[in-house]
Amino acid sequence: MKSHGNKGHASVNALAAAVVALCALLAHAASAQDAQVDKRKLTTVQTAAADCGDVNHAVVVRYLNLPFGEATFNYVETGKDPRNGGYYSGRTWPIAHLRLAAPATHDGKQLAPGDYVIYLTPRDPAKDADMTLTVASFKPAQIGGTFLKAGDVFADTPKDAQVVSQKKVKFARGASKVDELQVWVGKQNDKVDIKFHYGDRTLVETLKIK
Repeated sequence: MKSHGNKGHASVNALAAAVVALCALLAHAASAQDAQVDKRKLTTVQTAAADCGDVNHAVVVRYLNLPFGEATFNYVETGKDPRNGGYYSGRTWPIAHLRLAAPATHDGKQLAPGDYVIYLTPRDPAKDADMTLTVASFKPAQIGGTFLKAGDVFADTPKDAQVVSQKKVKFARGASKVDELQVWVGKQNDKVDIKFHYGDRTLVETLKIK
């Protein structure tokens, strides 16, 4: 009688090898699919807020958790964007929707309760003009609404935005690197700090609440 033991082991080994190869192929396909996903389209509207005195949510900041793109943000910081025809350096970038339920001041300018867009204007090397941060009032299309849209990182600054406060800014470098925009809102006495943390860069803006 002939033994089929070796053939049996060979069949099992072949099957195991086939399973391993299939798993590796599926893993590679999943990895390739993940690489093709545009993380910008996965952004969602986030909220950070602070209470002041007896006013709940006196300061509310809504923003998109934008994935960090160092090259893209460099276009905004330097004002130089030859690869994209100046698109990134030639427009304003609304980074947050600020809602105030109490009067405040920013950089000495008075802000009445209401809605504001916070946007960045890229540096303009031709005019030797630094990057600026602007706080501008606007009216949402719907009560409680916002110009921010999940998955849309190219939202335009509201057309009816009226500048209230504007200042030169420069993001500090050296912070621990994060993969997406984070905004922290914290109160201390009569002041509220709004901290933007993007990649390894941070910017803190202070509101004085009346």
